[in-house]
Amino acid sequence: MKLLSSGANRIRPVSLAVTLLLFATLAVFTGCEQKEPGKVGGKAPGISGVDIHGEYVSLSQFKGKVVVLIFWTKSCCGEKIKELEPYYKLNRDKGLAILGINENNSKEIVESYSKANGLTFSMQTDEMGMAAREYGVFGFPTVFIIDREGVIRKKILGDINIEQLNKVTVQFLTK
Repeated sequence: MKLLSSGANRIRPVSLAVTLLLFATLAVFTGCEQKEPGKVGGKAPGISGVDIHGEYVSLSQFKGKVVVLIFWTKSCCGEKIKELEPYYKLNRDKGLAILGINENNSKEIVESYSKANGLTFSMQTDEMGMAAREYGVFGFPTVFIIDREGVIRKKILGDINIEQLNKVTVQFLTK
């Protein structure tokens, strides 16, 4: 009987420590404000990385420009992403920047695709999905329009429509 009692006494301090740790964790995290990734009207999360040409590219480099941030994969959106190039060339002198973030493809595949299709806007790969998580991206393509101050003004889910894109960006390009 004495052994059973001493075993129970050893378990109790461990349970107490686990319980205290749980309460401490809850106390810290319940006070934290939950942020919604990629929320329209919110500040665009800062992302950076090496582009397909080996150059460091950060979203902060585009401050003062209207940014079309597009998350895409070659399998679903490859044909549509090519439509952005003429739009980019037409508007880059007005302060438009495009940053393509490719998911699920290697740098080599994206570089080859970009070169074969004459894409000149910035392109990165996000093989680990970290940038997509920062923006709450779950489907492709997903496009974010970010104004000159770094605020997300529009989120477009699904197929890229250049006319729709123009209607959204023109109001920020003329400011």
